[in-house]
Amino acid sequence: MGDDRARWDKRYHEERHLASLAPLPFLVTNADLVPRAGRALDVACGAGRNAIFLAGLGLRVTGIDISPEGLELARSSAKERGVELELVAADLLRFPIPRGAFAVVLVSHFLERALFPALEAALEPGGVLVYETFTRDQLAFPEAHPRREEFLLAPNELLRAFPTLRVLRYAETTQRLTDGRRCSLAQLVARRVPG
Repeated sequence: MGDDRARWDKRYHEERHLASLAPLPFLVTNADLVPRAGRALDVACGAGRNAIFLAGLGLRVTGIDISPEGLELARSSAKERGVELELVAADLLRFPIPRGAFAVVLVSHFLERALFPALEAALEPGGVLVYETFTRDQLAFPEAHPRREEFLLAPNELLRAFPTLRVLRYAETTQRLTDGRRCSLAQLVARRVPG
């Protein structure tokens, strides 16, 4: 945990502009599928761009990240935008994610397969999971990061990762990030069916 925390703290300290990035385009594009009331969980929320967007939709957002430096950026950005966030500094592998507590669970550019069952169980009936992260296809691009296979999804892996959820939208795509790097992404919106 210490190495990850130090690495991310250093990045957020040196790259303060991360707090001013627009929310994830996939989240914005699919906002019509996101509930407008209840609790939301932003997993590995970093500097808070997506948590702030969800709070602006009317959700009570909890953002969890390993980096206190990133969370401080999120706290400051939320205050500037007039929204409230609950921010928790924690290692997600050691954090007890409440079952059935969230109308929305968001995961952006983070992959820890061991969390898949807990993320699925965290949704209340009718709750929506929005998940976007990198696939192995991006190994074809020399500038793409991450490059370690444990942080990259196999083809259709995300599609099959949450078996009790109903898939609303799914795509695997190649695009450019805000910094211009090419990347390959898997994108999922899925709902816990009530009952």
